[in-house]
Amino acid sequence: MSSVTAEDVLVAVEPDPTPLVLSVARTLRASAEVPELRALIDGTIGTVALKSVADRQAVTLDFVDGRVHVRHGVAGGVEPLELHFYPEYTVVGGGELGEAVGRMLSPLLPDWTVAAQKFWELNADSAGFPEQLVIVCTDDDERVVFGDGGATFEIHGSAESLSAVLSGWFDSFLIALGVGAITMVGSAAQVSVMCGAHWKVRFNG
Repeated sequence: MSSVTAEDVLVAVEPDPTPLVLSVARTLRASAEVPELRALIDGTIGTVALKSVADRQAVTLDFVDGRVHVRHGVAGGVEPLELHFYPEYTVVGGGELGEAVGRMLSPLLPDWTVAAQKFWELNADSAGFPEQLVIVCTDDDERVVFGDGGATFEIHGSAESLSAVLSGWFDSFLIALGVGAITMVGSAAQVSVMCGAHWKVRFNG
């Protein structure tokens, strides 16, 4: 098994992982930072397969010795559980084991300012990323500004929506815009860049 990061050997993925494998592993790493959920991962034993209700993707999670290995597809002899997106993961079925996995895949969102800081740090050096990123919380009009320069991009939304989008939830940045979770001030070309930035957080954050 290959470690996702040097710090989080608790969660490992197969070589050449699929997008869903990367996203599930990223969510499990976030859960591992919460003592209660880390204890749940440590105490879980068994194999669970999750099949997306939105497309043909599926993943198998193997829990053993306090670790979890995430791989694509459905393991032989395992009945897959339904994996829904609201906008992140919800597991349907599977009894106690399915309920435990559902909790692992639903960690609390970070504060929107923390999510914004990480979003900036992961993407600021990426090609085409705006020189200045402005995040505006519509709950109280609080804003945080990262960087400076002529190329500015703004993201507006409630605290909850900002936390979700900037943490890599939703299938894509465009979906978040389309359902009205956030609004933006910027160019069409910048939207394309932000889609890539969102995926970078979703799959590698």
